[in-house]
Amino acid sequence: MKRPTRADVAKLAGVSVATVSYVVNDGPRPVAEETRKRVLAAINELGYRPHAIARSLKTGSTQTVALLAQNLVQSFIGYLVNAVEENLARHNYGLILASSQEDPEREKRMLNVLASQSIDGLLYIPVSNHDGDYVSALIEEGIPVVFLDRYIPGVPADVVMTDNIAAAKTITNHLLEQGCQHIICLSFSDEASSALDRVEGYQQALRERGLPVTESRTLVTPYMTDWAIDQVLTEYMNDQGLPDGILCTTDDFVVRTIKVLKKRGIRIPEQVKVAGGFVQCPWNELLESPVPIVHQNFEAMARQAVEFLVDRLEGDDSPPRTALIEAEFILEPTKGGD
Repeated sequence: MKRPTRADVAKLAGVSVATVSYVVNDGPRPVAEETRKRVLAAINELGYRPHAIARSLKTGSTQTVALLAQNLVQSFIGYLVNAVEENLARHNYGLILASSQEDPEREKRMLNVLASQSIDGLLYIPVSNHDGDYVSALIEEGIPVVFLDRYIPGVPADVVMTDNIAAAKTITNHLLEQGCQHIICLSFSDEASSALDRVEGYQQALRERGLPVTESRTLVTPYMTDWAIDQVLTEYMNDQGLPDGILCTTDDFVVRTIKVLKKRGIRIPEQVKVAGGFVQCPWNELLESPVPIVHQNFEAMARQAVEFLVDRLEGDDSPPRTALIEAEFILEPTKGGD
C-alpha cells in the first residue's frame, strides 16, 4: 500500500497542494476555517503523515531507516546498533535511533514520531509480545518493518532474533551437568518475546531431566530497576533456601546477582553457580571464576535484519520470514585479547 502524499490529501479535500502545505505548516498564508477542516478531515481519512525532509516530497525516499530499541542502557544495544549502522551504510542508508524505555505508551508515541520523519523502513525491538496494532498500521501505510531481537506474533513482518530457547537450554544444561538440581531463572520481563523464550529454554532443559518446573523458580524483575535483583533474590533465599544454580537472562543480572551473593558471603561457584548473561563482557575476564555465558551474534543479527529490510525496500513482497541466529556458548573467556 502506497504511503499517502500531500497530493492525495489535496485531491480528496478538493484544494491545491499548496493549501495542504499551509494547513500542515500552519502558514505562511492563512486558510479559511472551512477549508482547513476539509484538509484535516482528508488527512485523518488517508492517515497522512507530514514529511519532515523536503527531499522526500520529490523522491518518496529519505535513505533513512529507524531503529526503535527497548532502551539505550544495556551493553548489548551498543554492539547491535553499531553493527546495524555499518550494514546500513553499505546500502547507503542512514540510521535514526530511538528508545521506548520499556514503556508501551512511550513506544506508541515514538512509532508516530519516527513515521512522521518519513523513514523508509523500521527495525523494531518491541516492549511486549502483544498489541501489534500500531506497527501493523505502519506496515499497511507502506513502511517495511523488521523485528529485531524480539517480535510480536501475528504482525506480518520479518523477524531476526537469537535462538533464545536453544541458548537458554544450553546454559541450563551446563548447570545441570555441573550437578545443580535447584536452579532458579532471573527473567527481565513477562511480556518480551526474548525473555519468554529464554524462560522456555530453561524449563525445557529441566523437563528433559525429569526435574520439576515451578513458577516460583522463575523470578521476573525489570532490569531498569536498580534495587529489584537484591530484593527478589533476598526474598527468595529467605523463603525457599539457597539455590545451587542461577540462570541470569541478561549480563546486567549476572553482575547484580554476584554482588548480592558476595554481600551475603556466599561463595561462587562453590555454593552457587551463576551462568547466562547472553553477551560477552570484558569484566568476566576479571573474575576469579569467570561465569559461563551464551553470547549473541550481533553482527549476524544486524546483517540479516538489514538484508531483509533492504529486500522489502526494493519491492520484495514475499511472505514474512524468520531467521534464528545461533548463540555461542562460552565456558571461559579468552584472556589477553583486545
